[in-house]
Amino acid sequence: MTSQRKNKRIRSLHQKKFRDNHGLFIIEGLRTVKEALSAKALIDFVLTTESFAIKNSGLFNSIKIETVSELEMRQLSPSATPPGILAICKIPVFNSPNMNKNFIYLDGISDPGNMGTILRTAVWFGVYQVALSKGCIDPYNPKVVRSAMGAHFYLSWLDQIELKELNDHFFFGADQRGQTIKEMNKKPGKWALAMGSEGHGLSDIVKSQLDQTIAIPKVGKGESLNVGIAMGILLQELTR
Repeated sequence: MTSQRKNKRIRSLHQKKFRDNHGLFIIEGLRTVKEALSAKALIDFVLTTESFAIKNSGLFNSIKIETVSELEMRQLSPSATPPGILAICKIPVFNSPNMNKNFIYLDGISDPGNMGTILRTAVWFGVYQVALSKGCIDPYNPKVVRSAMGAHFYLSWLDQIELKELNDHFFFGADQRGQTIKEMNKKPGKWALAMGSEGHGLSDIVKSQLDQTIAIPKVGKGESLNVGIAMGILLQELTR
């Protein structure tokens, strides 16, 4: 059983203001915790249920683990169905972004599942810097972290940025009214790719900064692509 003070702190991390105050966030699930350990993330402590510890004995010999009851885990976890393992990590403190590297720029992405998928996809394609507009969901929201499946630990920079700081990049933007992906101007050098929300698309401010707007042609049916899937298609072209 953990102390009442520690439990209170864990529960407070369900909210952004306390994540910011403490500089900590929650990760859950065996795969995500293993990714955090592999990436040498700064882990404060790890909690597991007694049944999880029995089933997975020997997996975490390198770190200290505290066991809690199933009831206590349900009270501490932000998930409706806790996976049985929960860790508290320090939020990375990044230096300035590397302006010689590529960026993903997220404009008003508010859905946690979409944000998590975007972070996973960016890391998969080797883009490790993700810039956020002011309207984006907190990337350390537990639902985002769960969806990202450990991608947070491989990013080299994740924060808000002024658009003018990307002036030296060739700035692409995804928009259904843009040029087809086959006409993508794949210039050598550094680039930034802007993705907007599925409901509102890119803001007028972002559109005014773009060097090229790209559309993914529809072959079949449906109103629109999921933003994470669309970004994956565009990154496949940009990183080819």
